[in-house]
Amino acid sequence: MSDFIWLNGEIIPFSEARIGVEDRGFQFADGVYEVLRLYRGKPFTLAEHLDRLTRSAEGIGMSVPLPAAELGAQIGKLVSKSGLRDGMVYLQLTRGCSPRNHVIPAEIKPTLLFYARPLPPPPVPGEGEGVKLCTVPDERWKRCWIKSIALLPNILAKSQAVGGGYDEAVFIDHGTATECSASNLFAVVGDKLVTHPIGSKVLPGITRAVLLLCAAGLGIEVDERPIREEEAARAGELFITSTTREISWVASWNDRYIGQGRCGPITTALHRALQSRINEE
Repeated sequence: MSDFIWLNGEIIPFSEARIGVEDRGFQFADGVYEVLRLYRGKPFTLAEHLDRLTRSAEGIGMSVPLPAAELGAQIGKLVSKSGLRDGMVYLQLTRGCSPRNHVIPAEIKPTLLFYARPLPPPPVPGEGEGVKLCTVPDERWKRCWIKSIALLPNILAKSQAVGGGYDEAVFIDHGTATECSASNLFAVVGDKLVTHPIGSKVLPGITRAVLLLCAAGLGIEVDERPIREEEAARAGELFITSTTREISWVASWNDRYIGQGRCGPITTALHRALQSRINEE
């Protein structure tokens, strides 16, 4: 496998990539991003990721410089040249390079790049240890539906969690569990699957959306509503989802065992349904 990057229309060796010091992504975090999962050399839910990229860009007053079909074709070329079969594609779009000024310039050429990286297979829910969650105050902005590269609050929360012996941080906003630092949160309460609605504090996760379709196919009732912190801590099952981790079952919440520290049946059933959908695509 060779290391290449697609940068502003060219596929070049990663080591040769150069971006201006005054790129607004570097100086202001003025940009958006996407992460796509590769299975057997093909990006999963490509159209959904590119749709979200468009929405994120529009959310900060930008437009994607290539039509979705062309961008998808270019991603395919990069993946083919890289030789990667299973992994991820990281894509970043910034407003571009201009003299440093808080005011957005009227004319500026965006910077678009993407590259592929290998990933190990996610652990199967129920095998190995479950995820250990800890709660942190949600101090982020109110446009979390935009997949912004301004991730400092998420980075600090995740680092705090790992530094304390946990795996992931859960944001708590006025007593409500919104999402995690790099994943969406689901709870099984009674016989219902509960997850916070997307919006100002919750990213519209692509895996989240696929899981909701899987739940419908399995006849699992879904309740999209805010989850109180104490309710999440007493849930029968908890799991988190993202493009790179797929589904990870949660063993503990602030050192309190969830479901007696074992992976639950609904989590397992949804994991199997997700795998079937991946294989179908």
